[in-house]
Amino acid sequence: MSKILAKSNGVTLREHVLDLLEVLENLQIDSGVRELAGKAILYHDLGKVIYAFQKKVGGDVPEDGIPDIPHSFLSIAFIPENTLRELGEGLSRIFLSAVLYHHWRETYLDYLFGRKKESVCKAYERLLEVGDEIVWLLREEMGDLCEIELNKPLCEYLSHNSIIDSGLVFPPHLISLLPSIILKELNIRDENYKRYIITSGTVMRADRFASYVETAGNKELLKKADKRLERDQLETVRRYLERISNKVWQLDLLKDCRGENIVLVAPTGAGKTEFALMWSKGKTLFTLPLQSATNMMYERVKNYFGEENVGLLHSDAAVYLFFSSFLKNNFEDREGEVLQIVEQSRFFSHPFVISTGDQVFPSALKYPGYEMIYSILANSYLVIDEIQAYSPEAAAIIVKTAEDVKQLGGHFLIMTATLPGFIRDEILKRAELEEKNIKDVYEDIPQGRLLRNLVKVEKSLDPVEKAVEFFKKGCRVLIVRNTVRNAIETYRQLVEKLGKEDVLLIHSRMTLEDRRRIEEILESYRPGAKGRNIILVSTQVVEASMDIDFDILLTDIAPADSLVQRMGRIFRKREWTEEFPNTFIYADSNEKKRKELIAGVYSEDVVSATLNALEGMFDIEKPFKLDELSKRKWVEETYQALSQGSNYLKKFRETLDVLDSGYSSEKKHEAHRIFRRVVSMSIVPENLKEDLKRELKSVSDYFDFRRVTAKYLVDVPLHHIKSGALEPLEVESENEQVLKWASALYVLKGSRYEKGLGIFLEE
Repeated sequence: MSKILAKSNGVTLREHVLDLLEVLENLQIDSGVRELAGKAILYHDLGKVIYAFQKKVGGDVPEDGIPDIPHSFLSIAFIPENTLRELGEGLSRIFLSAVLYHHWRETYLDYLFGRKKESVCKAYERLLEVGDEIVWLLREEMGDLCEIELNKPLCEYLSHNSIIDSGLVFPPHLISLLPSIILKELNIRDENYKRYIITSGTVMRADRFASYVETAGNKELLKKADKRLERDQLETVRRYLERISNKVWQLDLLKDCRGENIVLVAPTGAGKTEFALMWSKGKTLFTLPLQSATNMMYERVKNYFGEENVGLLHSDAAVYLFFSSFLKNNFEDREGEVLQIVEQSRFFSHPFVISTGDQVFPSALKYPGYEMIYSILANSYLVIDEIQAYSPEAAAIIVKTAEDVKQLGGHFLIMTATLPGFIRDEILKRAELEEKNIKDVYEDIPQGRLLRNLVKVEKSLDPVEKAVEFFKKGCRVLIVRNTVRNAIETYRQLVEKLGKEDVLLIHSRMTLEDRRRIEEILESYRPGAKGRNIILVSTQVVEASMDIDFDILLTDIAPADSLVQRMGRIFRKREWTEEFPNTFIYADSNEKKRKELIAGVYSEDVVSATLNALEGMFDIEKPFKLDELSKRKWVEETYQALSQGSNYLKKFRETLDVLDSGYSSEKKHEAHRIFRRVVSMSIVPENLKEDLKRELKSVSDYFDFRRVTAKYLVDVPLHHIKSGALEPLEVESENEQVLKWASALYVLKGSRYEKGLGIFLEE
């Protein structure tokens, strides 16, 4: 007798189920969840037995006349009545929902509520006629693993009614389709719904990881679904800190709060990262706002715990790791390892996963399949770094995530140098924290008493002359401009005066290859490193958790919290003792010109409040000392001054109100778009298209495709792309997959790219 197939690659149904069970056995989860998820795994793919599915994957079963509907809709029909009765109403609802939704597709709504609802009824009607023969097939394949029989009362009911109407499963979390009376039961505070989320998410995680392993063809990887750290992470970090410092403040603070839900407010450069690594007691998800900061944090955590224990998760993680290997001349030796890091990071398999926020927080928008992320958060330690660096909408989504993590039984640590009061208040209320859970260490640690910034507010807009002056005095100079255009112009002027050897440029509109090479150079500018004197011209990419240490900062005016982050990139662990300023804020006295510095980048009301708060604290007509406590006060007063009707606070509160109403996104990519507020797209500059087409001819696999395109793709804001300016990239290749991948690539007519500078657009 031929085997029932689960996959088109020849994996049988039995083999696939056994693989999932092995993954499940290796997950660090509650025993109750393991038991219920294990039962759901046994039944989750039984619906694949029908002829319509087997025909697609190359199986050989008799024709049965059952309409081609999602297999999970049919899987529930083979769960015995007795099995459901023994579970009881609450657990059986969780169990059936986990089976039904384990492979959610966007088309499922049509089968539940729309035009295809009738075909589902016909499928159950046909099952009543031919079900006994199908049960026989399933018992031959799976009978020793679970009890299988046709649930005739269920099929009879579903041949005339929707599964949603039955009340046997939870409705999908889509507010646009649900009356408020039903929506109320989809509340994460409800114990049954919470258990459904974790059970269903665990099944999804096991299913997807097993499928990845089956595609890779290496069953040894099944044991690596949820790797454990073989050493005490607190002790590992403690030993390092005690080698470089007489007093480890993190240890004293952790005595009564390790693993608890807390907010840490500490100066930049104080050692918040080390605190986070010691705070966690298990799997750690470390989130940051920007890819560049995430890459640097990955390298930092890897130095503590080894590459085998640390994953990297963001949209360009594969390309970053590839280029890192190329730069170290060991790619050919490590290609397989790199691919494993990338794939296993997607499933959060490592003890530490360093991720951009957009890989985690959109799950709070409850897109179909969000349960997988939430099931991981329920058993993990989530670190949220620099929450103030996100947009007000994204910050609201993060606050909602922290609230949900608390309800799921997970753990979170929010850490920041500056915590706006409105965010602080919402976290306290929603995560049910007390004042003691806010750990403000500014006055308790040496770094909080350091004077690192003597500030001068400049009336001009041009930092070039001052940068050259300080560079010639032997200083390492950091310039932060608010826009890419101004950053490139400043870089060009400096190159004319000093030459390319002494000036670096980094911003968001460069190819990943160019950015990666600059990031590699910046490894020599970490605190304590001895990089030679240079001038680095940058945009906001240096703000969040980029571990660099320069001497002089020249920055455009920006919101107070952004300026504090920029100030944290100089004199990170040193005290400024000179009488002249080392921090210059360029805020032209002409209001119109000042607005041009922030146009399209920052909210005018926040920047105005920033300057007003500074003027209330200091005489900004002359240099002033801005110590760490004053920075904190400056940020607090800036946001306290904003009226409730200000555009910034309005966006934050409106987003929370929408989430509280039960909003869910119908599609995962839509949830990501909302979180990121994506207003750019990756394009191919016109002057590079022929080179890219030539290289793509020799591409053989997807990772090679990503490696090649990383040298050519550039992110460009949508408002800079004129109507009709995009044209598809016409690629010649004998590989159909390459043609499919390349079909998403577009050339921006009139654009040109200069290596080391970035993209230039047609005016």
